[in-house]
Amino acid sequence: MQTLLVDFGNSRIKWAIHNTQSLQASAVLTHRQQALPALLAQAWADLPSPQRVVIASVADAERRAQLAQWIQQHWSLDPEFIVSPAHGHGLRNSYQEPAKLGCDRWAAMVAAYHAANAAVCIVDCGSAVTIDVVDASGQHRGGLILPGVHTMQAALTAHTTLAPLDFSQAPGNLLGTSTQEAIACGITHAISALVQQTLAELARSSDIRASCYLTGGDAAIIAPLLALPYVLVPDLVLQGLAHMAHAT
Repeated sequence: MQTLLVDFGNSRIKWAIHNTQSLQASAVLTHRQQALPALLAQAWADLPSPQRVVIASVADAERRAQLAQWIQQHWSLDPEFIVSPAHGHGLRNSYQEPAKLGCDRWAAMVAAYHAANAAVCIVDCGSAVTIDVVDASGQHRGGLILPGVHTMQAALTAHTTLAPLDFSQAPGNLLGTSTQEAIACGITHAISALVQQTLAELARSSDIRASCYLTGGDAAIIAPLLALPYVLVPDLVLQGLAHMAHAT
């Protein structure tokens, strides 16, 4: 069975085909402030018609409805939007209202936990940065959420005349020697320092020595600043969706 897996975030949409045996190479594009139906018609024109579509989405209701309508019109399928459960796939959700845990976070946890078969700390660097910890027994211990790289930049520069920053060339040094460098260093080091502090505090206070898994569109910006081992998996959410789809 050909299953289309979709990670539909606030800014980007990523997808891959899963055929129960393997996950084909994923693709990604930015959908924010663009007409979604026209964008999908172009991006998915050559996709083979799937028998099933499984989606993790944290986009707003209007965008989700547009995505569902496009899939129904073009493939006569009702897409399956996943919701974070109280427990499943070897994991237990820490939220009192499990469905309020972002489904992309849940999918990423499923993928990382089954890849490591041990305690994991998942860092997803998108419009927001989310940090989630799963212990060795599969218990989600909770998480942290903070603004992402570009969200921080927008908040800081919205009312100034500063030009947009090029984070693809963000300096690796601690201190910037221009205003723009100082902003880039401040934002990226704030995120990387929190990741490192979280892992260190877990080991100190809870004796949880978790493997660090990085994902999300801006993960490659943060990764070089981490003074600890990490696994960079750009399609971690899709891998989690593949695991979940294959199990149902």
